[in-house]
Amino acid sequence: MTTQRRSLRPDTAVGRILRRSARSLFYTAGLYRILSLILLTPLAGVMLGMLLAGSGHTVLSNEEIGAFLFKPLGMLGMVVLAAVSLTIVALEQACLLAIAREAHHRTIHRVLPALIFALRNSGSVLELALRVVVQALLWAAPFAAAAGGLYFLLLTENDINFYLDRMPPEFLLAMAAALFLTLSLALVLLRYAQRVLLSLPILLFENRKPKEALRESAHRSRKYRLQMSAGVAAWALATLTVSGAVTASLVWLARWVIPGWIHQTEVLAFLFGGLFLGLGLLQLLLSIGAAAAFALVVDHWYEKASKGFRKPDERGLLEPVGPDAFPQAGRPLSSGALVTGVILGCSAAFLSGWWLLSNIPMEVRTEVVAHRGASAAAPENTVAAVARAAADGADWVEIDVQRTSDDRVVVVHDRDLMRIAGKPMVVGKASYAELATVDVGSWFDPAFARERIPLLGAVLEACRDRAGVIIELKYYGWDEKLAPLVVEAVERSGMAPRVRIMSLHPDGIRQVKKMRPQWPVGLLSAAALGDLTRIGADFLAVHSRMASPDFVRRVQASGQALYVWTVNDTPGMVQFLGMGVDGIITDEPALARRLRSQYRELEPIQRLMITTGLLVVEDVEHVDPAVDAAPPNGAAR
Repeated sequence: MTTQRRSLRPDTAVGRILRRSARSLFYTAGLYRILSLILLTPLAGVMLGMLLAGSGHTVLSNEEIGAFLFKPLGMLGMVVLAAVSLTIVALEQACLLAIAREAHHRTIHRVLPALIFALRNSGSVLELALRVVVQALLWAAPFAAAAGGLYFLLLTENDINFYLDRMPPEFLLAMAAALFLTLSLALVLLRYAQRVLLSLPILLFENRKPKEALRESAHRSRKYRLQMSAGVAAWALATLTVSGAVTASLVWLARWVIPGWIHQTEVLAFLFGGLFLGLGLLQLLLSIGAAAAFALVVDHWYEKASKGFRKPDERGLLEPVGPDAFPQAGRPLSSGALVTGVILGCSAAFLSGWWLLSNIPMEVRTEVVAHRGASAAAPENTVAAVARAAADGADWVEIDVQRTSDDRVVVVHDRDLMRIAGKPMVVGKASYAELATVDVGSWFDPAFARERIPLLGAVLEACRDRAGVIIELKYYGWDEKLAPLVVEAVERSGMAPRVRIMSLHPDGIRQVKKMRPQWPVGLLSAAALGDLTRIGADFLAVHSRMASPDFVRRVQASGQALYVWTVNDTPGMVQFLGMGVDGIITDEPALARRLRSQYRELEPIQRLMITTGLLVVEDVEHVDPAVDAAPPNGAAR
C-alpha cells in the first residue's frame, strides 16, 4: 500500500517544491480554468445582470455608468461583483496552495481533493475577498476625493477638450497633482497588498476567520516586508520576460518560415492555423505557469513568516483520501500516443487556418465616415471640412450638433468655444447671431479664417448627393428640445433617407426613435456594463479599444451595424477592415478610402497576413505606409 506521507518534516526550498509538484500544479490550474469557464465566470455575469435589472436597466453605457456607481445600489453591487471576481482568482490560488502545502511535506499531490478543498472554503474566501475589496476602496477613497476636488477646482471652467488640446497652466498643474496622487495611491495599495498577501493560506490552513486571517497576515509579514515585495516583483518581472520572449520567438519563427510558402494557400492556411493555436496555447500555459509560480511564492513566505505562529498540530495538510491520487511520475509517452498527438495537432492547425480564412470578409463593405468632416485637412465641423470630406470620397460625414439659446441647431462639438476660437462663449447660452460672428477656422490655419459655426441645414445642403450625414446629438445636460429641432431640420432639407442619428446619451436616441421609428439611430459608446446589443439601437459606434473580433461578430449577428472611432493610422484601419466592421470613423477619410480600395484587391490569404500583423513578404505594395497627417502649420486637432 502506498504511503501518502513519507515525512512530516517541512521542506521550504521553492525549487524542490516546484519539481515535486509541477505536474499537479499544472493539472490543478488547468482543471480550475475549465471549472471557472463553465461555472464561476458565468456566475459573475449573472450577478451583473441581476444588478442591472435591480437598477431598472439591461445595460449601462458612458455617463450612465458613473451615475449608477454613485447610487447606493450601484456602490454595493460593484463591491460585491469585485469581491466575486477576486474570489474566482483566489479560489485558483487556494487549489494551488493546497498542492504546494502537501509538497512541503513530501506527500502525493492530489488534484481533485485540492479542487474540492478550495470549493469547500469558497464562502470564507468570498468573505475574505469582500473585506479586501472594501478595505482597498477605503484606502483609495481619500485619493479619489482629492482627484475629484482638483478636477472641479481647476478643469471645469471650460470644456474638457480645451484643456486636453491646449494644455494651459492649470491643466499641467492638475496633471502633476494627479500623477502625484496616482503614484501615492499605487504605493499605498502595494503596501496594502503586501500586508494581505498571507491572508489566504492563513485562512485555509489554520482554520482562521477572514478578519483574523487579515490581521495575522499584516502581523506576520511585517518582518519580511521588503523581501516579500522583492519576491513578488521578481515574479512579475519573470512573468513578463518569459511571456515576451516566448511570443517574440514564435513571431520570429513565423517571419522566417512563412515567406517560403507565400504562394501556397493551403500551406499558409496550415501555418497560420498553427500560429493561431500556438499563440493561444502558449498564452494559456504561461498564465497557468504564472498562477502556479505565484502560489509557490506565497506559500514560501507563508512557511517562512509563520514559524512560531502555528500550533504544532496545524500542518496545513489535506485529509487523506484513498490511493486514487495522481502519481508523481507518469509513464513515458508511447510512440502511438506521440503519433496520435502529432496528427491531432496538425489537423487542428489546418482546421484553424481554414477557420481563420473563412472569417476574413470576402466582400469589403466597410464604410468610410469622416469624423467632424475631414478634420485632419480642415477645421472640424465646418462647411470646409464637410466639403473636403465629400471630395475625398467619404461615404458618410459625422458631425456634432447643439441647440443655441434661440433654438437654432448649430454644428459644433465642445460646450464652449475656448478650444476652437479662444473664447469662453458657451454654445447653449449664446444666440446664433452671436456664434455666427466667431472665427472658428484660424486656430487650425489662417487660410480658414472665414469659417464660421454652420447651421445644420447648411451642412446637410453641402452633403446633398455627395455623402450621407451621421448627426451626433451633443448633450451638456439633458436638452429635450434638441432632438425635435434636429428632426425638423432634417425633414426640411429632404435629406432624411441619407441621415443617421446617434448620441452618447441613450435618452436622446430613444426620443428620436419614438418620433421617427423608421430612422436609423445609434448609440455612441466608450464604455459599457452589460450587453450593448440590448440597448435598442440600430447601430453602435464604439471606441476602437472596445472592438475585438468577437465583439464585432456578436454585434453584427444581432442585426446591428458597428462603427469604430477614431481610427487615423494605417495599421489600425487595416485591422478593422480585416475585422469587417461596418464603418471606420476617421479624421483621414482620403487615407481610409485608399486603403479600402487596396484591401479589396487582396487575396484572402494576403488579407489574413495583414490583419494578423504578420506581413512578412518584402513586397508591400498593397499596404500604404502613411501615418497620421499633421494639420497645416502643425496646428493641433
